[in-house]
Amino acid sequence: MAVLSKLRELSLPYNCYEVGHTWNPECYTAALSVGACCLFEGMKIYAPLYLVTQILQRKFSLHAFINTLQSTYTSSCFLGVNGFAFIFIFCLFRKAMGKFYYLHCSYFPAFVASFLAILVERKNRRGPLALYVTNVATETMFRMAAARGIVKPFPNGEIFLFSTTMALFLYIVKRHGFTKDFVSAVFRFIFGKDEAKPRVKAVVSSSTEQGIERKSLSTVEFPLNDIMPNINTLLDEAGSTFFQRMWTTTKHTSCPHTSSCTQYCLQGFLRPFLIGYLAFSGIRCLSSGKRLLRNPSFLLRLLTERKTLNLGLFLGGFGGTFRFINCLLRWVFQKDQPVYAIPAALLGGLFMKFFPSSTLSLYLMWKLIENGYLLGIEEGVLPQIRGSMLMLYATSTAFLFYAAVLEPHNLKPAYLKFLTRLTHNKIGEINRHVLDIFGTHASKLYSDFWPELDLKHTSRVFQESVLLWLIH
Repeated sequence: MAVLSKLRELSLPYNCYEVGHTWNPECYTAALSVGACCLFEGMKIYAPLYLVTQILQRKFSLHAFINTLQSTYTSSCFLGVNGFAFIFIFCLFRKAMGKFYYLHCSYFPAFVASFLAILVERKNRRGPLALYVTNVATETMFRMAAARGIVKPFPNGEIFLFSTTMALFLYIVKRHGFTKDFVSAVFRFIFGKDEAKPRVKAVVSSSTEQGIERKSLSTVEFPLNDIMPNINTLLDEAGSTFFQRMWTTTKHTSCPHTSSCTQYCLQGFLRPFLIGYLAFSGIRCLSSGKRLLRNPSFLLRLLTERKTLNLGLFLGGFGGTFRFINCLLRWVFQKDQPVYAIPAALLGGLFMKFFPSSTLSLYLMWKLIENGYLLGIEEGVLPQIRGSMLMLYATSTAFLFYAAVLEPHNLKPAYLKFLTRLTHNKIGEINRHVLDIFGTHASKLYSDFWPELDLKHTSRVFQESVLLWLIH
């Protein structure tokens, strides 16, 4: 409380031109310039993104292209409104309060601006956007706490967070099935859908057919108690036949897959490995395009480096281990259980050591919380809070704007770079030297930047302060 009281007493008597929009003395013009920058950059970001999505979905009709244009325009306007509203409301707060207080120069204007902006965006985009900014805000909050000595970085913390999150996530998938969100679609594409609980409608409508298909398979049941005493005899008498059967037909009756357990586990490694390897190879080739044009022989080195293999090893190791542990537990306990996903994912998650990512771990954690909340609503355990995603987006984005203005050194570097690009570096033209009064070291990253202000639009108190700075 003492800290909050002290912050409430601290204030800046300068106007919004001297502190904020130093690139233009007119509030409305300055806000419009930021909004235009965000709108323009939004077009460059969303146009290729939505076009590639449309192509991947194999939608080539005129209506599909019109929808892509509308989506691009809507999402770009969302960014433009957010940028414009932040500066405009920033100025309104200054005129209403007469001074700048701690949260009035960043958090409160950003909260109002973000809440208004998210209403412009399409409804199906609000949830993913809210989770994304909450993910970045969580990481930024941890960086702030670590910088203040409140918490200490935990070695390999992102790996353990990923393993725990995936264990709970895939337990829900095995128990309730996949949802229709983007993360579930990615999981289905990379890891397959055999371990997920099928939809009730599909089970009821095709239960008879599934029974016929199971009979037609050359499936041999080998309970564990029967295998272990006789394995030596099998190896001696018909070793080659035994391994052939293990490869082609042998699976437990409770296994949900159609192939043998051996093939199933190997496919669980190979498919994610190839997807990860090819995806990361493509990304590295695109990022090294100029170097490859100058030196084509660099391509072979780039494709065979261990760094290029890491994403594939992570995904393949997780997928193969998850399937192997599930099959092993089905053989041991003679039945399939959703709880098998927990040890399988915990062990598979250790392969994140090849490709550690705190961003991925945090995003999946928040996605797990969202899925758990929605599941709780379906079960009638949790109440449905209307507008929760709007509030989550506004709160998290406001926190990120606060960090960008008052603590840019603690903001995730990639996100600060994104804001710099989005605003054409206007986020870097804020006069952070005067904000150092709040004790957040706001000018740490911008110590060499001093705005070139038009003295005709500066206040007397600011001119006196500048004179004192020059004297000292």
